[in-house]
Amino acid sequence: MTKCTSHEQITYQAYCDTSLGGEDPKTLTEAKESPDWLEWEKAIKVELDQLEHMGTWQWVDCPVDTVPLANKWVFVRKYNKMGELLKYKARLMVKGCAQWPGFDYTDTFSPVVRLKTIRAILSLVPSQKLQIQQMYVKGAYLNGILKENVYMWQPDGFDDGTTRVCWLRTNSLRPQTIWMQME
Repeated sequence: MTKCTSHEQITYQAYCDTSLGGEDPKTLTEAKESPDWLEWEKAIKVELDQLEHMGTWQWVDCPVDTVPLANKWVFVRKYNKMGELLKYKARLMVKGCAQWPGFDYTDTFSPVVRLKTIRAILSLVPSQKLQIQQMYVKGAYLNGILKENVYMWQPDGFDDGTTRVCWLRTNSLRPQTIWMQME
Protein backbone atom coordinates (compact mmCIF):
# COMPACT_ATOMS: atom_id res chain seq x y z
CA MET A 1 0.00 0.00 0.00
CA THR A 2 1.32 3.49 -0.83
CA LYS A 3 1.79 6.21 1.77
CA CYS A 4 -1.37 8.33 2.03
CA THR A 5 -1.94 11.62 3.80
CA SER A 6 -5.71 11.75 4.30
CA HIS A 7 -8.54 9.46 5.35
CA GLU A 8 -10.07 9.82 1.86
CA GLN A 9 -6.86 8.63 0.16
CA ILE A 10 -6.51 5.73 2.60
CA THR A 11 -10.08 4.60 1.94
CA TYR A 12 -9.59 4.82 -1.82
CA GLN A 13 -6.24 3.02 -1.74
CA ALA A 14 -7.62 0.25 0.50
CA TYR A 15 -10.57 -0.16 -1.87
CA CYS A 16 -8.29 -0.36 -4.91
CA ASP A 17 -6.06 -2.94 -3.21
CA THR A 18 -8.98 -5.33 -2.60
CA SER A 19 -11.62 -6.92 -4.74
CA LEU A 20 -14.61 -5.34 -2.98
CA GLY A 21 -16.31 -4.63 -6.29
CA GLY A 22 -15.78 -8.12 -7.68
CA GLU A 23 -14.15 -8.89 -10.98
CA ASP A 24 -15.61 -7.48 -14.17
CA PRO A 25 -16.84 -10.03 -16.73
CA LYS A 26 -14.33 -10.89 -19.44
CA THR A 27 -16.91 -12.14 -21.95
CA LEU A 28 -20.56 -11.66 -22.82
CA THR A 29 -21.27 -15.13 -21.46
CA GLU A 30 -19.73 -14.21 -18.10
CA ALA A 31 -21.80 -11.01 -18.03
CA LYS A 32 -24.99 -12.98 -18.75
CA GLU A 33 -24.17 -15.43 -15.93
CA SER A 34 -23.42 -12.58 -13.53
CA PRO A 35 -25.95 -11.56 -10.85
CA ASP A 36 -25.52 -8.05 -12.35
CA TRP A 37 -26.71 -9.11 -15.83
CA LEU A 38 -29.59 -6.60 -15.90
CA GLU A 39 -27.10 -3.76 -15.31
CA TRP A 40 -24.68 -5.10 -17.94
CA GLU A 41 -27.59 -5.48 -20.38
CA LYS A 42 -28.55 -1.82 -19.84
CA ALA A 43 -24.91 -0.79 -20.44
CA ILE A 44 -24.86 -2.82 -23.68
CA LYS A 45 -28.08 -1.15 -24.84
CA VAL A 46 -26.61 2.31 -24.12
CA GLU A 47 -23.52 1.45 -26.19
CA LEU A 48 -25.50 -0.02 -29.11
CA ASP A 49 -27.92 2.94 -29.10
CA GLN A 50 -25.01 5.39 -29.22
CA LEU A 51 -23.30 3.49 -32.04
CA GLU A 52 -26.56 3.38 -34.01
CA HIS A 53 -27.29 7.06 -33.38
CA MET A 54 -23.83 8.01 -34.69
CA GLY A 55 -24.23 5.92 -37.86
CA THR A 56 -21.24 3.78 -36.96
CA TRP A 57 -22.06 0.96 -39.37
CA GLN A 58 -24.32 -0.08 -42.16
CA TRP A 59 -25.67 -3.62 -42.49
CA VAL A 60 -24.47 -5.17 -45.77
CA ASP A 61 -23.94 -8.55 -47.34
CA CYS A 62 -20.34 -9.59 -46.87
CA PRO A 63 -18.22 -8.98 -50.00
CA VAL A 64 -16.81 -12.20 -51.45
CA ASP A 65 -13.13 -11.25 -51.01
CA THR A 66 -13.52 -10.02 -47.41
CA VAL A 67 -13.02 -11.63 -44.03
CA PRO A 68 -14.93 -9.61 -41.42
CA LEU A 69 -13.18 -8.76 -38.19
CA ALA A 70 -14.32 -10.27 -34.91
CA ASN A 71 -15.48 -8.14 -32.01
CA LYS A 72 -15.78 -8.44 -28.29
CA TRP A 73 -17.52 -6.73 -25.42
CA VAL A 74 -15.45 -5.07 -22.72
CA PHE A 75 -17.19 -4.65 -19.37
CA VAL A 76 -16.08 -2.28 -16.60
CA ARG A 77 -17.63 -1.14 -13.36
CA LYS A 78 -16.87 2.55 -12.72
CA TYR A 79 -16.30 3.69 -9.13
CA ASN A 80 -15.76 7.06 -7.50
CA LYS A 81 -12.72 7.73 -5.29
CA MET A 82 -14.59 6.49 -2.22
CA GLY A 83 -15.18 3.13 -3.85
CA GLU A 84 -18.89 3.64 -4.50
CA LEU A 85 -20.23 2.12 -7.69
CA LEU A 86 -21.16 4.83 -10.20
CA LYS A 87 -22.14 2.86 -13.27
CA TYR A 88 -21.72 -0.20 -15.42
CA LYS A 89 -19.99 0.41 -18.73
CA ALA A 90 -19.96 -1.85 -21.79
CA ARG A 91 -17.92 -1.11 -24.92
CA LEU A 92 -17.97 -2.98 -28.20
CA MET A 93 -14.47 -3.37 -29.59
CA VAL A 94 -13.26 -4.60 -32.98
CA LYS A 95 -10.42 -7.08 -32.80
CA GLY A 96 -8.22 -5.05 -35.13
CA CYS A 97 -5.26 -7.35 -34.60
CA ALA A 98 -6.62 -9.57 -37.39
CA GLN A 99 -6.04 -6.88 -40.02
CA TRP A 100 -3.25 -7.17 -42.60
CA PRO A 101 -0.94 -4.19 -43.26
CA GLY A 102 -1.28 -2.97 -46.84
CA PHE A 103 -4.55 -4.84 -47.30
CA ASP A 104 -6.93 -3.76 -44.54
CA TYR A 105 -5.01 -0.61 -43.61
CA THR A 106 -2.03 1.43 -44.74
CA ASP A 107 -1.14 3.43 -41.64
CA THR A 108 -2.04 3.79 -37.98
CA PHE A 109 -3.04 6.82 -36.01
CA SER A 110 -3.70 7.22 -32.33
CA PRO A 111 -4.45 10.76 -31.17
CA VAL A 112 -2.69 11.50 -27.87
CA VAL A 113 -1.75 14.58 -25.92
CA ARG A 114 1.26 14.97 -23.67
CA LEU A 115 0.85 16.29 -20.16
CA LYS A 116 3.53 18.90 -20.95
CA THR A 117 1.30 20.27 -23.73
CA ILE A 118 -1.67 20.61 -21.41
CA ARG A 119 0.50 22.33 -18.80
CA ALA A 120 1.87 24.75 -21.42
CA ILE A 121 -1.63 25.68 -22.55
CA LEU A 122 -2.84 26.07 -18.96
CA SER A 123 0.13 28.30 -18.17
CA LEU A 124 -1.21 30.82 -20.71
CA VAL A 125 -4.52 31.17 -18.88
CA PRO A 126 -3.50 33.73 -16.22
CA SER A 127 -1.30 35.85 -18.49
CA GLN A 128 -3.94 36.02 -21.21
CA LYS A 129 -6.81 36.43 -18.72
CA LEU A 130 -8.59 33.43 -20.17
CA GLN A 131 -11.33 31.36 -18.60
CA ILE A 132 -11.22 27.58 -18.43
CA GLN A 133 -14.25 25.38 -18.85
CA GLN A 134 -14.39 21.64 -18.56
CA MET A 135 -16.73 19.46 -20.56
CA TYR A 136 -17.25 15.79 -21.16
CA VAL A 137 -18.08 14.64 -24.67
CA LYS A 138 -19.67 11.23 -24.54
CA GLY A 139 -18.51 9.18 -27.48
CA ALA A 140 -16.02 11.74 -28.80
CA TYR A 141 -14.14 8.88 -30.49
CA LEU A 142 -17.10 8.38 -32.84
CA ASN A 143 -16.04 11.21 -35.12
CA GLY A 144 -13.15 9.56 -36.98
CA ILE A 145 -13.67 8.68 -40.66
CA LEU A 146 -12.31 5.39 -42.00
CA LYS A 147 -10.47 5.47 -45.33
CA GLU A 148 -10.57 1.68 -45.85
CA ASN A 149 -13.52 -0.64 -46.17
CA VAL A 150 -13.63 -2.47 -42.86
CA TYR A 151 -16.22 -5.12 -42.09
CA MET A 152 -17.11 -6.62 -38.73
CA TRP A 153 -19.25 -9.60 -37.77
CA GLN A 154 -22.50 -8.71 -36.06
CA PRO A 155 -21.99 -7.78 -32.39
CA ASP A 156 -21.42 -10.82 -30.23
CA GLY A 157 -24.71 -12.10 -28.86
CA PHE A 158 -26.86 -9.68 -30.84
CA ASP A 159 -27.09 -10.96 -34.41
CA ASP A 160 -30.23 -10.53 -36.52
CA GLY A 161 -30.34 -14.10 -37.83
CA THR A 162 -28.85 -13.20 -41.23
CA THR A 163 -25.33 -13.48 -42.61
CA ARG A 164 -25.06 -9.71 -43.00
CA VAL A 165 -22.05 -7.93 -41.57
CA CYS A 166 -21.38 -4.42 -40.29
CA TRP A 167 -19.58 -2.17 -42.75
CA LEU A 168 -17.85 0.28 -40.42
CA ARG A 169 -18.32 3.88 -41.44
CA THR A 170 -16.54 5.58 -38.53
CA ASN A 171 -13.66 4.74 -36.24
CA SER A 172 -15.97 4.29 -33.28
CA LEU A 173 -15.08 0.75 -32.34
CA ARG A 174 -11.43 1.63 -31.86
CA PRO A 175 -9.46 -1.16 -33.50
CA GLN A 176 -5.82 -0.33 -32.89
CA THR A 177 -4.67 -0.62 -36.49
CA ILE A 178 -7.33 1.22 -38.47
CA TRP A 179 -6.31 4.52 -40.06
CA MET A 180 -8.56 7.38 -39.05
CA GLN A 181 -8.85 10.73 -40.80
CA MET A 182 -10.02 13.48 -38.46
CA GLU A 183 -12.14 16.14 -40.10
